Amino acid sequence: MEDKQSTYPGQPSDEITQLVVHKHIMSISPVLFGMFLVILAVLGLVVFYNGNQYVFEQFANAGQISIIGFLMICFIFLLVLGTIWIWRRNKIIITTNHIVDIDQIGLFNKTVSTLHLDEIQDISAKINGPIQTMMKFGTIIIQTAGERENFVFDYVPSPLELENFILDARKKVMKSGKKSD
Repeated sequence: MEDKQSTYPGQPSDEITQLVVHKHIMSISPVLFGMFLVILAVLGLVVFYNGNQYVFEQFANAGQISIIGFLMICFIFLLVLGTIWIWRRNKIIITTNHIVDIDQIGLFNKTVSTLHLDEIQDISAKINGPIQTMMKFGTIIIQTAGERENFVFDYVPSPLELENFILDARKKVMKSGKKSD
């Protein structure tokens, strides 16, 4: 679980952020693994180049090859930074009245979905398989009142604890009598 410092776009000033949950690191592990393989391939090319410079000198001189290698490393570094930036902006914010799902999709696309706590009909947490069990992440599914689609949060750390937290927050809203706008 995370800090309480975040707010969501349009959050009323009287609404207090209770919990911010970021996606589990496993949500970006395939991308990071792919980048790791590319780095290994680049390192393999460097070793191959050092042993066979005469082959490459037919196509480009050492300075050009160094520039290409440097650009490849910079590109990989930017991909890693971009992946981490996107990952950190995917979060669930639970306030005194709402659950807000912020999905950063790529560098320039963001979706913000808001659900008032009194609209929750049912909530379930799923942990599937040995990896999710060992790494302690899973999926939260919130069924809502009316014709609204279910809210599905995947790669949630400690989904059983989050389910209980949301249920407790919902109980507080229902006791206070605050209804959705």
